[in-house]
Amino acid sequence: MIMEVLGHSSIRVTMDIYTFVRLDSQRSAFDRVGDALRDSNEDDGGEGLGGVPAAV
Repeated sequence: MIMEVLGHSSIRVTMDIYTFVRLDSQRSAFDRVGDALRDSNEDDGGEGLGGVPAAV
């Protein structure tokens, strides 16, 4: 549907554009989660997540 609305000639054009945007958004979200886990780890003396080791 997006391909048709935007007038792309093929689904490949749409997927190339929006897959990149989605991956960039996911990377940004993972970075924010990692930052939050690091902040949490610093606040509780290095234990993080209630004493459960957190891999980032």
